[in-house]
Amino acid sequence: MKKSQRFKIWILAVLLIFLSGLSFFLYDHFFKKTRFSGKDKSIAVLPFINSNKNTENEYFNDGMTDEIIMQLSKITDLKVISRPTVMTYKGTKKNIREISDELHVAAVFEGGVEKSGNNIRINARLIDANTGKTIWSTIYDRDINDLFSIQTEVAQLIAEQLNTELSDNEKNDISRRPTQSLEAYNQYLKGRYFYYLKNAKSLRKGVDFFSRAIQLDSGFSRAYSGLADCYSALGYGSYELPSSAFLKAEVAAVKALQLDSTLADPHTSLGYIKFYYYWDWKGAEQEFLKAIRLNPQYVLAFDSYGYYLTAMERFPEARVAFEKALQLDPLSSAITTDMGFNLYYLRNYDQAIGILKSALQINPKAPLAHLWLGRSYQEQKKYAESIKEYSSTLNVNKEWPVAYAAMGYVYGVMAQRAEAEKILTKMKAISDSNYVTPYGYALIYASLNDREKTFQWLEKAYAERSNWLVWLKLDPRWAIISDDKRYEALIAKIGLPKKMSRLRRE
Repeated sequence: MKKSQRFKIWILAVLLIFLSGLSFFLYDHFFKKTRFSGKDKSIAVLPFINSNKNTENEYFNDGMTDEIIMQLSKITDLKVISRPTVMTYKGTKKNIREISDELHVAAVFEGGVEKSGNNIRINARLIDANTGKTIWSTIYDRDINDLFSIQTEVAQLIAEQLNTELSDNEKNDISRRPTQSLEAYNQYLKGRYFYYLKNAKSLRKGVDFFSRAIQLDSGFSRAYSGLADCYSALGYGSYELPSSAFLKAEVAAVKALQLDSTLADPHTSLGYIKFYYYWDWKGAEQEFLKAIRLNPQYVLAFDSYGYYLTAMERFPEARVAFEKALQLDPLSSAITTDMGFNLYYLRNYDQAIGILKSALQINPKAPLAHLWLGRSYQEQKKYAESIKEYSSTLNVNKEWPVAYAAMGYVYGVMAQRAEAEKILTKMKAISDSNYVTPYGYALIYASLNDREKTFQWLEKAYAERSNWLVWLKLDPRWAIISDDKRYEALIAKIGLPKKMSRLRRE
């Protein structure tokens, strides 16, 4: 063979190898889908970005975030970070790698929403946290009436890309339309937005929006569930008379389950009601466990169960429940606070203070973290620090009688009678327009060594079925009256388990 022919063959071979490599490169980068690299099936759904900067649509963007989280949480093969934690990244400047490292997730989903009239544009992107590469992305330009279809499609695509296995029931749950009324759904999203703010004013707004959703669609089970959540929170926070808040919550929760027996949320509300209002210890536990079985990723169910277990003095089990909640919601100041609350009732005040301070690092304005920190300080007789924390609680949750009662109690044990009586006067003024729990009055009178008035108010708290009475045997502040037979009689009437420890007056 001539030299020139051999040279041509060599050039041709090189060219074929080059073209083959180029083809593989083009296929790999432009046609082949990026594969998910991780084995750990876990995800964080970041807060949706308000693309058109319309603050009136903020509830809608937060609602979209909630809905994708809720849809993905139905998949047992996938760990999903809960809402409160991901909302801490709203407006963050942190990159995907920093976020995924903090949350220990293998994938991150981010999106942007632009809503204008009946038109909606959603940018969606799923990112592999290990490589930083986009696994899948798309833009939806649709009519608002296609919203539920978009949510279902996004959830199914994420599940597919993360190699998760969906049961037939999970597929049906994800594709189920929550309501036929888009306006009812819009009111529902507003209700959820205000529910998560968790103060008296916002919870009442939540009630209004959920009620409007129900008026528009009487078969909207999740709206009834939201209504139950709001009334349960109003009862727990002592913002309303227990018989009003908890019984309204019960009606809404029962209706929600009549419409959809697969919902976990109403069982949690019923657990709250049986625990805090009916003092039905066995029934409460059954409801919390039902909620956990129906949705093993429902944070509030674990958190509420932790409260119950603490009250029953099953402290190690309570800690496990709080830890499970914290795994799903690692940056939640509320759950971190509840870990401190658990330690407080264990009388481990030093550790409680450390945990509660870490909760305030997450959210410096968290009112319950300040409240429990104040209570921990008062048990260490650090009264100035205690008063300061109660003041911080009131700076956020203004005119809250629970915080005033805690403050009045400290003034009483400090023998500052005039200051304690000022607090009593303040609470009576608040009672002209808002509910004030008798438990709070009883605490202050106990600190002033006025036993007759203490028991008068405790009996009134019993008649009203105050939710605070479930802590009557564990709350160290009642050591002042623990040697009184009336105290023992009241505990017996409430029916607190006999195995629970008695308070000791130090």
